[in-house]
Amino acid sequence: MAKATTVIALACAALASSASSADALKLAETFDDGALGGWTHTGAEKYGGKAIAKKAKDTDDYGLYFPKEAQHYGVSKAASSTIDPANGFAVQFEARQEEGLECGGAYLKYLEADTFDAEKFDGETPYVLMFGPDKCGSTNKVHVIFKHKSPSGEIEEKHLKNPPRMPTDEKVHLYSLSVKADNTYEVSIDGKSERTGSLFEDFEPPFNPPTEIDDPDDTKPEDWVDEAKIADPKAKKPEDWDEDAPATIPDETAVKPEDWLDDEPKEVEDDEAVIPEDWDVDEDGDWEAPMIPNPKCAEVSGCGEWERPTIPNPEYKGKWYAPMIDNPAYKGEWKPKQIPNPKYYKDETPLANIGKIGGVGVEIWTMSKGLVLDNIVADEDIEAVTAFGKDAFEAKSASVSAAVEAREEEKRKEEEAGSKSPIGLDFFAGLANKIPGKPGELAQSFMDRCADNAVIYYLVFFAIPLILIALTIGANFMRASPEEKKKKATQAKAAAKKKDDDIQEDDDNEGDENEPPVEEEAEKTPSKRRTKRLS
Repeated sequence: MAKATTVIALACAALASSASSADALKLAETFDDGALGGWTHTGAEKYGGKAIAKKAKDTDDYGLYFPKEAQHYGVSKAASSTIDPANGFAVQFEARQEEGLECGGAYLKYLEADTFDAEKFDGETPYVLMFGPDKCGSTNKVHVIFKHKSPSGEIEEKHLKNPPRMPTDEKVHLYSLSVKADNTYEVSIDGKSERTGSLFEDFEPPFNPPTEIDDPDDTKPEDWVDEAKIADPKAKKPEDWDEDAPATIPDETAVKPEDWLDDEPKEVEDDEAVIPEDWDVDEDGDWEAPMIPNPKCAEVSGCGEWERPTIPNPEYKGKWYAPMIDNPAYKGEWKPKQIPNPKYYKDETPLANIGKIGGVGVEIWTMSKGLVLDNIVADEDIEAVTAFGKDAFEAKSASVSAAVEAREEEKRKEEEAGSKSPIGLDFFAGLANKIPGKPGELAQSFMDRCADNAVIYYLVFFAIPLILIALTIGANFMRASPEEKKKKATQAKAAAKKKDDDIQEDDDNEGDENEPPVEEEAEKTPSKRRTKRLS
């Protein structure tokens, strides 16, 4: 607990420091005041999701929170002043999936200054850069997409060809992109460099088109031969080549093992199998026990009809094919001829033609709730952006990671404990499932609680019943008065004496067959002991 408190204190101190450094950046949003501030929800109809400012889980820090799944979100904010990427710039933000990620984006669009309109913000709004993580199905990438304007005025998206993959856990992650004036770039996740390279080499389509392209009107001649190898037309199949010979043949040297059981089947019915309780002959047909390997066969070399094992056929050659030789008519691989690219241009300063950043927007569709974005910054000063991220992220990351890992460990322990079912629980749960109606539902619900808490189970089904039985026996014994105890003892002694007398009378009557049964005589003339007891 002391360690967690220390981590949170450090996080708070780091956040206070980062807040002051954010004031110097042209685009900075920390949500430290717990409000959306200058963020505006678009008026476009399809964006029904509403983001809110909310304190993030495991921290005292607020962020831009997207609470519902299966929603389109559209929310944006203007920069304090225009950012010109021409001489280099950097963007950075934190993203966290508090409930885990099923399918959804967490990328930002850095919007073109001349056309930015928060009320009309939608998927068609012009942007300078789209950057951030996106995952759904097999797609998992951190997008880096520039909108580049050619000298002819054509605007085209330029995609990073091999983007890094995003983390998919519930921890907070820092996404950073910096582009320098020399047209080199770097993508980092959590302060670790993941991709570096050149704008001219790593984007598709390239910022500068090729000087030549395939001639779209050029076609391969009909007589063009592009097969480098052909079957030798002069080759002939040898006369002794047998294509029909089998690949394997029986091993004539094999001998049946002496312990082989010819009359035993390889499989037998499972004697221990029991017909299921819910088996319906009318619907399921006659029930038959499943077949299992014959246990007698496991003790010997084998069972059933013995067959010789097979071995590779030394005469096998397979299908004959003519050997391949160089094709004398081969002209090489055909390619269309190259012509000058009519759309060729050379842009040595592409950053000057991607536009200026006037705001940032979140325009996403997500099937996962609990996305939190925070500490969104952008500026031409790459070092200032990097320093801000380091101050704001490191302490928060340590706090969140510790909390997430603690929950995962607790969950693991609960799963381990739950995997050990208490003795007899399955039996009582089965009885509960057979109780119809509302009582059955209550019984099943109670058994579920017992499965989660073994203490309740053992108390209800074992400890409490035993205690009640012991208390009942003890109470009955203690309630008996001395007279009752003496009376019970006398009755017990009289019952024992009567039993002895009855046995003796039976022995006396066995000697005379004509003498009437003792029971009949007793009915006519009650004994003195019986008469006295009746009076």
